[in-house]
Amino acid sequence: MCALSGPAAAADDAAATPSPDAVEKAQALFKKGTALFDSERYALALQQFRASYAAVASPNSRLYIARCLVELGDLTEAYLEFEHVAEEAAARAKAEPRYARTEQTAQLERDELAPRIGLVNVTVVHPELATSLTIAGREIPRARWGKPFPVKPGKVQIVLRTRTSSGVHGVELSTGEAKALSLDAETNAPVADAGTSAALPGEGGDALAPEVPGKRAHLRPYAYAAGGVGVAGLAMFTVAGLMANSTYSDLAESCGGPCPPDRQDDVDAGKTQKTVANVGFAIGALGLVAGTTLFILSLSGEGTGGASSATASRQLVIGPGFTGFRTTF
Repeated sequence: MCALSGPAAAADDAAATPSPDAVEKAQALFKKGTALFDSERYALALQQFRASYAAVASPNSRLYIARCLVELGDLTEAYLEFEHVAEEAAARAKAEPRYARTEQTAQLERDELAPRIGLVNVTVVHPELATSLTIAGREIPRARWGKPFPVKPGKVQIVLRTRTSSGVHGVELSTGEAKALSLDAETNAPVADAGTSAALPGEGGDALAPEVPGKRAHLRPYAYAAGGVGVAGLAMFTVAGLMANSTYSDLAESCGGPCPPDRQDDVDAGKTQKTVANVGFAIGALGLVAGTTLFILSLSGEGTGGASSATASRQLVIGPGFTGFRTTF
């Protein structure tokens, strides 16, 4: 047996190495397929690339097979083909580094298909030797269980067969959606439905309850708006007040007393600026008061009656000749 092992290994290596004629044939078919692909004759190109791959199993030929499937609209089959290309290229890259780029390209183009299809990940718990899994009419190899499997968007039928039972399960996927489903082979029932999330915080009683917004939280945008109006009013008060002071100083310096009739326009301008400043102050004060009040109310979860009436409150009050706080108990 030891004497025969050497010749047997040599025979395997010889079989794994394609003959020059096979390589020449594969290259000619690949070149013809590339020309057809570039001219958008994808069905004919697919035939040439498959013939090329049959002559010499090159990951590059298989990469173009996947690309033809994409162009022909068979996206789920193309997704699986890109996976096979990546696996083959990764194995070949150990001895032939040039295939590392093919592996990366296949993975990238596979991932680009995900938003156009659906992905379902089925995990089987407690499987037996006789257990089989079928997704969308296609039997899935056991090594492929627990990995995203491409399907057409819509309702997907999943069949789990065991030695004693056969269960049919379904999931609904929209375009670009991915769902997970865990099936127990002993009961042939879902462990968790597709898309079911883990328990929410607080359901078990140990987590903190989620924060609930107050009943008046909807007042907050109005508080911000009123505050903005108040800031704009104070800005108007500041600008107009500075202009009025500047006009007054100029008239006091040039006139030295009552101004002559030819400066009446400047006097009117100064009065207008003073009026604008006063209006700006009033708008600013009212805006800030309203914004502050609305903001405080938005933080409260209670209405005007009930428990809130029994608590102390403070309110900013601005009136003619008076600014202060009004407190109620």
